[in-house]
Amino acid sequence: MRRILGIVVFSFAILCIPPDASAFRVDRAAYRYPYRDPYLATTTLSITRGRAALWSHDTVSRRSLEITVLEGRDNVYLLRGQGKLRFRFYQQKGSAPLIFIIPGLGGPAASGSATYLAEVLVDEGFHVLILPSPFNWNFALAASRSGLPGLTEEDSRDLYAAMQLALEHVGERYGARIGRTGLIGLSDGAIYAPYISKLDAEGQRIGIRTYLLVNPPVNLMQAVEKIDQMAQIGRKFGRRQGRRIEAYAVGVAAQAGAEVSDAHDPFVDPEYFSDWDKRFRLTGEQIRFLIGKELQSPIGDVIYVRELMQPGGVLKTPVSCFYRTERLYEAHSHGLMDYVRLFLIPELQKRGGIAARPGASMVRLSLKDVEDTLFENKNIFVMHNLNDFLVSRADLDYLEELLGDRAKFYPYGGHMGNIWYWQNRKDIIDFFSSLYHVR
Repeated sequence: MRRILGIVVFSFAILCIPPDASAFRVDRAAYRYPYRDPYLATTTLSITRGRAALWSHDTVSRRSLEITVLEGRDNVYLLRGQGKLRFRFYQQKGSAPLIFIIPGLGGPAASGSATYLAEVLVDEGFHVLILPSPFNWNFALAASRSGLPGLTEEDSRDLYAAMQLALEHVGERYGARIGRTGLIGLSDGAIYAPYISKLDAEGQRIGIRTYLLVNPPVNLMQAVEKIDQMAQIGRKFGRRQGRRIEAYAVGVAAQAGAEVSDAHDPFVDPEYFSDWDKRFRLTGEQIRFLIGKELQSPIGDVIYVRELMQPGGVLKTPVSCFYRTERLYEAHSHGLMDYVRLFLIPELQKRGGIAARPGASMVRLSLKDVEDTLFENKNIFVMHNLNDFLVSRADLDYLEELLGDRAKFYPYGGHMGNIWYWQNRKDIIDFFSSLYHVR
């Protein structure tokens, strides 16, 4: 079975869940998360970050590292010297369990949400290793064998290989003593977790004990279409106004980051995230545009890198050492559905995986392709929000029926907009509490 950005063509069979295995839904009245609007809640991710200015751990080292995964990737035209995979490692002084984190769509190893969760886990005594998303340009260049992220099964194999090399590196180079291991996948990054669990069960190269999927899109094509629709709201504003909205949002987020201090710590000070609705003064339409633009943006970098690695004639603008900007602009003019239509469908047709289609909307993507793994592997857990706009109510019902009490649903938070909330942080730590026992 072939896959595009997850899965192309799937067979669906609802599995019967024992009637006493029901998902846990957090009570609305008891859950005091402050933002009810799902889009506004999602924008709080823009100020979710680590404590770079506060880093004072005596027992933990934080390192930004690079490793060679695929030979020859340092020699790509205009990208020479950038072909090593960049990852981040937080190391406890002694032996400790380790958590891998895979960021959301296009996220680098230093992405704000992944960094924030890493430091939450570091405070609890874990080693943490963050890899970039397969849709990050650095992963596409340094670790994707096809150079074409979006073929989820292949992306998962590439991720699993990179995880092994990163573990070997921190063990040999820095003497990291690793206990039990777990994995967190954020948003699109959660899609890879079931595939990795199958690879690890077969090869036992790492021995991952616990998997947590945070706000996974169930039907990835549905999420892709939603993201593109939100980004296209920018056409209403025009290029100049759209850039002003983006600049304003960046400024507000930067101001929040500049306020981080010992007295205003995002990990312990509830005021850091308070009154966001008053500080982030944009209309609902402007907020949806910003979210769509942010989620869509990494695909332009991937297209740019792909066309340098394997020129396919998709980008028409000339490019050279002295003339790159216009090519980048052209790459970023494409959305996620364009990437499916211009890159993934032709690739699978070339491989004989699918017949010609009249349009990319015919392609179906879903977590349901690995529903047998989700159902059978009792070490896979899900955290989700009932008002996440990238999933439907039918998607959430499906997860609830399939996973039973391994799924936990929160009433608010939008798309990952509550990972910073104290109750969610506590629950994430609880999911991995069993890893504290030394292997």
